[in-house]
Amino acid sequence: MQVQAVSPAGAGTVGVTVATPGGTSGPANFYYLNPPSVTGLTPTAGPLAGGTTVTINGTNLEGATTVTFGGTAGTITAATGSTITVTTPAKATAGQVAIVVTTPGGSTDNLTFTYTAAPTITGVTPSAGTTAGGAVVGITGTNLDTTTRVTFGSNAVPTLAPLTSTKLAVITPAGSLGLVNVTVTNPAGSAASLAYTYI
Repeated sequence: MQVQAVSPAGAGTVGVTVATPGGTSGPANFYYLNPPSVTGLTPTAGPLAGGTTVTINGTNLEGATTVTFGGTAGTITAATGSTITVTTPAKATAGQVAIVVTTPGGSTDNLTFTYTAAPTITGVTPSAGTTAGGAVVGITGTNLDTTTRVTFGSNAVPTLAPLTSTKLAVITPAGSLGLVNVTVTNPAGSAASLAYTYI
């Protein structure tokens, strides 16, 4: 036999009893759980292929049952009261998706994750500058709005100023005379390089 009932509001651990004409059962414990709360995640972006290990921070995360990315469940590998480690699923198209974290205490959906495609470079303007660096250079291509690193040869650009997915503005680092490769990297990979000349 089973009896179904809707729990009233409550907190903590309470006793549940069932009363019938034949008597009242001894209390069984029922646990009120706090809903999960999330405060951030690392990293916030990854490739379309999935497989990115994401750490979600928050409270009341123990016992997490699912973490979905745009409706598709990731693989939870660890969960404590303050963190969840989950591997992202694959996605067909680039863009931002909602993350829904579900625990026995409820669900929360106030985090997002950005799926990215690997960048490409179609132009670098101007294509030459002094060895002292400090020149403003425009890079055109695709999937540039999630750029994490730009290098001129082996020297990294200190500050990135993404404009759109097709335009990126950087200030060149100092370099040595001659041709160097310009490489753009985002969470999904690196672009094919184009030449820049230090003069």
